Amino acid sequence: MYVKLGSLRQDEKKAKKALRDKSQEAVQLEAKILPLRTNVIELEVLVAEMKGKMAKLEERGTQREVLLGQVEGELAEKIESFRKTEEELTNDVVDAYDEGFQDAIAQFSCVHPEVNLTPFGESKCVVDGQLVLRE
Repeated sequence: MYVKLGSLRQDEKKAKKALRDKSQEAVQLEAKILPLRTNVIELEVLVAEMKGKMAKLEERGTQREVLLGQVEGELAEKIESFRKTEEELTNDVVDAYDEGFQDAIAQFSCVHPEVNLTPFGESKCVVDGQLVLRE
């Protein structure tokens, strides 16, 4: 029985030593894992911050697109307005030219009533010394 008790005590010592060794190994592994866990937490915080920044950037991008659409719309309206103004001014110039031409023909006809002015008109121009229709 004493022998058996001695053997059991030896086994108990071995088991305690193995348990202590495994405990130390567990502590060492925990020491390695702890910085990694800290890094994971820091990265999770960083990811949350980045998600917030991305959301803000997406919102700003959407606002910029809306603003760009508004500016493009306003620009299109202004271009159309300028085209209309250009057309009106061109018509005014043509009308003024026509009135001036008609006035010059009337004045010439008063001074020289014997001249036939029917071949002359604002729709014609001189090319190589001949009257031709404008294109």
